This record gives sequence, structure tokens and C-alpha cells, in this order.
Amino acid sequence: MARKTHHKHSSKKGYRKLLDALADLEGVHRVATGRVKPRMGSGRPIAPISKVRRTESGLSITINTEGAIVDAYVITDRPEEVERAIADAGWSG
Repeated sequence: MARKTHHKHSSKKGYRKLLDALADLEGVHRVATGRVKPRMGSGRPIAPISKVRRTESGLSITINTEGAIVDAYVITDRPEEVERAIADAGWSG
């Protein structure tokens, strides 16, 4: 079986697990990491996924980790179901 997640070399294990869990959701074809930006300020993020936006190919999400903000893309033909599964898993705030 082909890998469904593309990790950048610098990705940390914390959000790698989240990306792999997203890839395992029903209806997800692939998950790809986009831009990784340093996170300013202190404190823990409220939810692992702060933003979920619809795109032509599925969903664009923003992941908050300690020290970084990560843009990722979820390729799916069923964005409503995947968005609901993200909320049901407690990953979005």
C-alpha cells in the first residue's frame, strides 16, 4: 500500500502522528505538509487544528504545535465527512 502522508524532513513527531491519523480517516486520499512557520508567543495551542478551509482538492488546515504553525492539505472528494471526523476526534476548536 502506498504512503498517504508526505512529511517534510523537518517535521516533528507530534504533528506527524496527527497527519498520519488524518490520512487514515475514511475518504482521505492523501495528506501533504505545506509551509511551516515559527510560532511566536508562549502558551499551548487550544486545539491541534486551528483552521479548516475548503479548497478545490479537499481541505486546507492549519496545525498548531509548540513552536510552529503548519499549513497542511487534505486531499479528499468528501470534504464534509472529513471535516466532521476532524471535529468528532476533537482536533479542531
